[in-house]
Amino acid sequence: MHECWVTGECWLGCERTGVPVIWLGPLQWDGQHAPVHACEPCLDRLKAQALAYFMERRPASV
Repeated sequence: MHECWVTGECWLGCERTGVPVIWLGPLQWDGQHAPVHACEPCLDRLKAQALAYFMERRPASV
């Protein structure tokens, strides 16, 4: 997977601007779309949260 980092604004938590960010996807709200970007620290935190969620929901081995 090719990652394309650009300089921009983090839409997650820290709200920093002028930092390297990566596009996560579109946010859709009330018929409108906005591009959501995240900096590396916020992306790492989001990935850790997702991994914890997936591990909690993993089906038990038989």
